[in-house]
Amino acid sequence: MMTGARKVHGVCPHDCYDTCGLEITAQDNQVIRIRGEQNHPITQGFACLKINRYQERLNHPDRVLYPLRRTGPKGSGKFTRCTWDEAMTEIGRQLQHILQNYGGEAVLPYSFSGNLGILSEASMDRRFFHAIGASRLARTICTASADAAWKWVYGSRIGPDPESISHARFIVLWGTNPVATNIHQIPLLDKAVEQGADLVVIDPLQTETVDRYGSHIRLNPGTDAVLAMGIGRYLVDEKLYDADFVAHYSVGLDAYRQFVEPWTLEKTAALTGVKKPVIQQLAWRLKNVQPLLIRTGYGVQRHQYGALAIWAISALSILTGSYRHPGGGHLVSNSEMFPINWEKLTRPDLLRGNPREINMLQLGNALSPALNPPIKALIVYNSNPAATAPDQSAVLQGLMRDDLLTIVHEQMLTDTARYADWVLPAAMFPEILDVHTSYWHRYVQLNQPAVTPAGEAVSNTEFFRRLAQAVGLGRESWALDSDETLIKQALDTDHPWLQGITWDSLQSKPVQKLRLSIEDRPFIDFGWPQSGLRLDPLPLIGMGFKEFVGANVDDRYPLWLITPSRKNTIKSSFANIKSLLVKEPVPTVYMHPQDMKIFNVNHGDKVELYNDRGSCHMIVHASERVSPGVLLSYAVRWNADGNGKNVNQLTSQTLSDYGGGSTFYNTRVNMKLCQQEESCL
Repeated sequence: MMTGARKVHGVCPHDCYDTCGLEITAQDNQVIRIRGEQNHPITQGFACLKINRYQERLNHPDRVLYPLRRTGPKGSGKFTRCTWDEAMTEIGRQLQHILQNYGGEAVLPYSFSGNLGILSEASMDRRFFHAIGASRLARTICTASADAAWKWVYGSRIGPDPESISHARFIVLWGTNPVATNIHQIPLLDKAVEQGADLVVIDPLQTETVDRYGSHIRLNPGTDAVLAMGIGRYLVDEKLYDADFVAHYSVGLDAYRQFVEPWTLEKTAALTGVKKPVIQQLAWRLKNVQPLLIRTGYGVQRHQYGALAIWAISALSILTGSYRHPGGGHLVSNSEMFPINWEKLTRPDLLRGNPREINMLQLGNALSPALNPPIKALIVYNSNPAATAPDQSAVLQGLMRDDLLTIVHEQMLTDTARYADWVLPAAMFPEILDVHTSYWHRYVQLNQPAVTPAGEAVSNTEFFRRLAQAVGLGRESWALDSDETLIKQALDTDHPWLQGITWDSLQSKPVQKLRLSIEDRPFIDFGWPQSGLRLDPLPLIGMGFKEFVGANVDDRYPLWLITPSRKNTIKSSFANIKSLLVKEPVPTVYMHPQDMKIFNVNHGDKVELYNDRGSCHMIVHASERVSPGVLLSYAVRWNADGNGKNVNQLTSQTLSDYGGGSTFYNTRVNMKLCQQEESCL
């Protein structure tokens, strides 16, 4: 420990299952080291590749340190520095004009999970938008289909404790790649395997997780629901299901049986590409090797029938009676394990009227001047929609509107910031106070500031206090609450799971687990839905089996493009850290060698992917991680890496079957060699 250095507990705020506890060392108001917290039961002293490069991010030349006013055309990235007072005075004037002449619905917030701290993600911002009557944003881009299906089946988004994984004796990793996206799950899985657990990965791709564990069931993209329904029908028909568990804990078996009736083993095998004996063996193991843990990733639900897939996989956890055992069950999310007092934190009582709701996946449509009333002000934080939103050409066209006031609170000069009229500097997690939960593990953590914010950056909460002041609401009591007060309000609950976890207790013990044992079983020992676990089908509208079988067949676009997350970035976050992209310095698409012969392309060629929404350029690499007919490109690059556009030129604003979720993985494309050198990478 260097003289004068101090250590504080920090929490990684990025959109990741692990929500790592971190030890931050600072000296002379500079962060000199960030590493995984040694005593954190989940983090266990090691951090991911990204956090190990975090000081590069803190000191990156793209970092926004002072308020900026646009001086060039939208999208040019040309700004001039101004003061906070100048920026807030002019922003306040412009917002007040919009509110008076067009009403609150003309203002649209756009945010997601760029910072998952409870205060940073949803506190003062929600109060501000409620108070001005802004359009409401349906934050659906990541998990909406899974969340809706999960709530339908189980009543709430809770699952087994990850620390109980070692109890499992059969683990199914269904559409999840924890080596890349949930690295602290790997030691838990390894321990289970060392203790005799059987593990299989179900995925259309040969992922790094497949490389590690070896057992792989490769299915055709978008057929997860079919495989699960085929297994379910087989379990019921052969009376392999846990009839006692189903009778005592669930409802809807007859409706389930009727719904899955079309999915014979033969039909399931034909559509999924999984051989009939493999399906039979998998079904037998699901029922007979217990405790059974099904771990599903979010990629499974990012297509047209995503909610159906989560429902069908969830049904298998019920039919097999997997919840009988500690360590058993179905784990997608533990988002609702934390009984935070959201009413006090976000103040829905401030809401004026009944403003419209806009699905964030349809931002391109929302920014059209044809919308009535049109969006006149867009306020972006915790997100980079110019890179991450689908149907990118429509989004960028909207961001170019001269009559759209775009305000971006950001840490970096991102693609979205380059289209802004005003860019305000955002603080990073070692510079702010916040409290964190997790959507995977069960720990509450206090993020303590290690240094003061660089330049003139401010936290999200302070930014919205200043916005409130700018539009004449700064003296309202809701706008005066400090961050400490907000944390106290968030933890102000008598729920037994949070008993004793308070602002005061977190000062001395910044990592505390919910008051539940890892032996407690979801829906048996806690979390029981009054109606029972639901096997009855989702209320899908207009969904027929003929439609399902024929989905996405278009001869113009013969290739299926999958765009999952990588271990080097979290969507567009970290995408400007060049040291993290040394193995893939330019946008790359991976293609099966068989398809490369058909399309007459070679490894390393510059190609254009295109469909009826747009096109983008990439380098093609030969890979057998994908099947013939399938392309892989990790998402997402900054647009500057691809001459102003990325793979979201190809993705659609179409919503999923239930819950209004995304269909990123439904993308069909064609490919050709890039002919014009000046337009390629």
